[in-house]
Amino acid sequence: MENFFAGLDTPDSYAILFFLLIAFLLGLVVGLLLRGQRISKLKQSLKLATEQKIALEAEATGLREHFTLKEADVRKLELERADMLDRVNQAEEEKSKAYLGASRQNNELQKCQAAHNELSAANDQLKAQLADMQHNYSQLHEESSKEDEKVNDIASMQSLYNATRLRMETIEEKMAQLENENQALQQNLQSLAATTPLAAPPAATLVAEAQSTEPEYQPNDDKSVLRERINVDETTERDDLSLIVGIGGFLAKKLNDSGVYTFEQIAKWTEADVEQITSTLGYFPGRILKDDWIGQAQRLVITKQKHPWALQPLGAGQGNTGDLKIIEGIGPKIEQLLKEAGINTWQELADAAVEKLEDILATAGEAYRIHDPGTWPAQARLAANAQWSLLKEYQDELKGGRQKD
Repeated sequence: MENFFAGLDTPDSYAILFFLLIAFLLGLVVGLLLRGQRISKLKQSLKLATEQKIALEAEATGLREHFTLKEADVRKLELERADMLDRVNQAEEEKSKAYLGASRQNNELQKCQAAHNELSAANDQLKAQLADMQHNYSQLHEESSKEDEKVNDIASMQSLYNATRLRMETIEEKMAQLENENQALQQNLQSLAATTPLAAPPAATLVAEAQSTEPEYQPNDDKSVLRERINVDETTERDDLSLIVGIGGFLAKKLNDSGVYTFEQIAKWTEADVEQITSTLGYFPGRILKDDWIGQAQRLVITKQKHPWALQPLGAGQGNTGDLKIIEGIGPKIEQLLKEAGINTWQELADAAVEKLEDILATAGEAYRIHDPGTWPAQARLAANAQWSLLKEYQDELKGGRQKD
């Protein structure tokens, strides 16, 4: 090593070392420049990735809202489908009644025709008897001039003839009356066939329905039993029972006829009441429990107490667009926070991004951070569009403003 360093103690060695130092410094500067360019490119890539992330999150939020609206549309279609099923059931019931009426009128027509045939046979028989009597009367009248002793027989025969003629006139009047009734029944059958262009059920079915003597249900007999659950009378304010999924306009009317007018009555039904109503409506056994009429009625009672506007017809309640408390999950304090942040109406809440709502809650403190505003814009959009029935259905699927697990 001493010889090595001793060999470097020359001008040429110093020059070589100097050039090596210069090359090292140049390499270091070039490396720093390349590193700076690399860092700049990475920063730009990070910025683009951040912007893409924000755009994707905004797009995801829009897709979630779009999905929520589609779910609301699906529920609306389900409600319309249930109502259409009620209408179909009503049409089927009316068709059965029309068939039963046609069968009864057909039986009456057959009875009238049978009576008409009997009277016609009796009329023909009486005409034959009358002809015989007239012949006998003519013979007796010819013989009366020769046989005075037969005068009394002729008088009795004349009385019998007059009585028979009066009887004939009476029978003819009854036949004319039956003929008029027969024509009226035929006209009724023709009009019934014109208004009910449907295939007739089997003759055996019509005969069995016409001959059935089973007493029909009288709604008034059960009203007192149902009214024991809650004090109601004919003047009680009636709820729109068709808001319960599974109850259409036809079933709602039949429930009213049975003494059921309010959500509170249905909410207090027992198993015996359910069986009684199923029998009264002629409904499918177990369908009331499957559609959860009682649970829906209980939720509607709570909704009626807290948010009565939600049960009003479409368009009602639009005058108070600043009441943010109608949104599931928003109370008075959160409403105040939102209004302080510039969100004062349903439309402004519908247009607000979920991230902005989360920032507002986070800024207000840990007590508000636990709230999830993910469904608030969708609810507000339904309220702003006055889609109250869809909003109610959507809120039934929430728990504290959040989607149920």
